[in-house]
Amino acid sequence: APLTAATADEFWAMGIKEFLILGTAGGIRKGLEVGDIVLCTKALRDEGVSHHYLRNSKYVEADDKLTHSLEKAMNKSGLKFMKGSTWTIDAPYMESIEEVENYSNEGVFTVEMEAAALFAVAKRRKLRAAAAFSISDTLTNGAWSGFPENYHRKKNSFANLVRIGKIFSELK
Repeated sequence: APLTAATADEFWAMGIKEFLILGTAGGIRKGLEVGDIVLCTKALRDEGVSHHYLRNSKYVEADDKLTHSLEKAMNKSGLKFMKGSTWTIDAPYMESIEEVENYSNEGVFTVEMEAAALFAVAKRRKLRAAAAFSISDTLTNGAWSGFPENYHRKKNSFANLVRIGKIFSELK
């Protein structure tokens, strides 16, 4: 999160106004499988950076207009994906079973380390930011799936992230 925020601030200073995270995230919602794509709608703020940019709140939203445009374009391209929220946490592999269960029951789909920071910087600086994640592993039913050897081939996850990047670059 700190590096994401610093980078976004540097790009903001150079005049960049739109941002997209394309990356991997752990799936915490039952039914998600490695390789599934999630278009992020908002991020649960369980990291420190976003609180320096915005007043305290549980969530920070992705830019509605940019996310909607990306959703429309992804649908038009035939890409299969789900929409949902993410949980941004600073410490890798430090999620507790209780947190995973609570946030999953609350409707959170994924866990990662950057979205809340980027969305907060974007809100503070009046920029637009969105995020899409490919599920790299799952944390469900009190167990971790581990990282599959063939992750990048499973459901064409890498190719799908590249497709989303191309779709983003062509948005008007």
